[in-house]
Amino acid sequence: MTPREVFEDTFRIAELLIQLYRLLENDHLETEGERVEAIRRLLRCSPDEQIQVLANEVFLGCIRENANIPPSRLKKQSLEHLLRQAVVSACTAYEVFLLCTLRVNLQPLIRLIEEGKLALRGKTADHFKELKVSVQELLNLIHREDRAVVLTIKFVNYVKHKNLGAVEALETIGTLLGIEEPWKQLCRHLKRKEEETKELLKTAIKRRNDIVHRADRDFEDDSLARETISFAYAEQVVDSIKHVCRGFDELVNERMRQFLADSVAREETVRHA
Repeated sequence: MTPREVFEDTFRIAELLIQLYRLLENDHLETEGERVEAIRRLLRCSPDEQIQVLANEVFLGCIRENANIPPSRLKKQSLEHLLRQAVVSACTAYEVFLLCTLRVNLQPLIRLIEEGKLALRGKTADHFKELKVSVQELLNLIHREDRAVVLTIKFVNYVKHKNLGAVEALETIGTLLGIEEPWKQLCRHLKRKEEETKELLKTAIKRRNDIVHRADRDFEDDSLARETISFAYAEQVVDSIKHVCRGFDELVNERMRQFLADSVAREETVRHA
């Protein structure tokens, strides 16, 4: 699978949760009235069977008694958990996408470095100055034909443990893949403001961590109340991560095509020299 395919597959659950919330959103469940009786006749329910009707602008549904779903499960406060998990899923898809992008594209670049056709300089080298490789590891790599694969895994693990769950991870990976000022280029590509986009993603990742590790509760509040979350906010996070990852994928693919074209051009120059 390509990084884009992995992202879409992982990200799908975030969009599904947003859509599910929209379907189930309601002011109250109807248990009596003209609409309830009409649905009861349509379903041929027995007169003593309790049914609950959910109706909003996009969905009309009926919950029958044997579903064993109490009305409290579909109150706004309960449905907000869908929005929280949508944020979690979207941020997870962001991380998975970045790792896959690095894993797939770094190996051919390492081969170019080995052949002297590419070098890590400036910011690219600075990003990885803390990467440790022992003398024994270096000696083991000398005669290994799969050393590009081994080094790729080394870089991937470094990024995974250093700053994967952060806005800076995109900068790190983009720089390593030869994209100058990745965030600036990405936001120009998306026609979005850089600081605003980065701040949105940063707060989304923080919110994901609060949801996963603190159940989205405010531990500075004596009541330990859960933070509220709105449909608009969750949808904005999901959409923004989708656009960031798809846009970055386009930038990376274009950069890889440039690397390949430059390599072929150099070989042609050498051949005709």
